[in-house]
Amino acid sequence: MDRRKLHDVPVWRDSDAYTPLERDVMEYAEAMTATPPQVGDDLAGRLRTALGEPAFVELTAIVAVENLRSRINAALDLTSQGFKDACEVPGTGRTGRTGRTEASTGTGTAAATTD
Repeated sequence: MDRRKLHDVPVWRDSDAYTPLERDVMEYAEAMTATPPQVGDDLAGRLRTALGEPAFVELTAIVAVENLRSRINAALDLTSQGFKDACEVPGTGRTGRTGRTEASTGTGTAAATTD
């Protein structure tokens, strides 16, 4: 994976490291995990067209599972299980947000989970 993509996750909307499809996937994951969910018909349609129905269903299931896991961990105050509390981005010397922080904000994105 391109290290720039890892580095730019927090600013994915403004980064040119991602393709339009990747931006749609990240927007979809964010919209799905909002409370309440805010997935628009246009976005879902673009993803169905680009990915096909089976892959769109798989994407939806994966985002839902990661969101479920994040919310359960937050509700039970579970933290990383022997792993680092922060994700270091290789080659940058920077430390990203922890899975606990993501869970507590309710964003539920899979990119920052630590479990």
